[in-house]
Amino acid sequence: MAFVTPTTPNLADFNVFLATSVKIPTAALPSDSPWPGYAFAQAMQLTLAIPGVSGLLYTLAVYNCATHILFAITPDQDGQTYFVDARSSSGFNLINPSAGLVQAASDDGTSSSYKVPDWVSGLTIGQLGFYKTPWGREYLSFIQSYGPTIVGLT
Repeated sequence: MAFVTPTTPNLADFNVFLATSVKIPTAALPSDSPWPGYAFAQAMQLTLAIPGVSGLLYTLAVYNCATHILFAITPDQDGQTYFVDARSSSGFNLINPSAGLVQAASDDGTSSSYKVPDWVSGLTIGQLGFYKTPWGREYLSFIQSYGPTIVGLT
């Protein structure tokens, strides 16, 4: 399957993205589920179109944002635990709040510390949550690429 309109975000192509890139099982997300539409609509509101940026980059930012939202909001089908498992602490840990990024960690034999970039201090609680999934991180990568006028809007 390929996108029909790769340079313009749309629900049909988002469903293709979910089927081909994310590979959510049909038993967990049937084709008639309303949840991808809800996640897509919210992502369209969150992802700013930036003049001069490729339509494909913008489209992928919307789809990555929507996928993160989908994992956060979608209830499981009867007899399924796909989304509950993904939200759990053994999955993406979406059920626990994020108040910031870990700057240092250590134990008896190892230690590591990373410098947290200055732009991270401008993130909202909602934007910090995007760090928990690979799709959320891709979305943040897109918006961070265009500077503080996009990231850290308050």
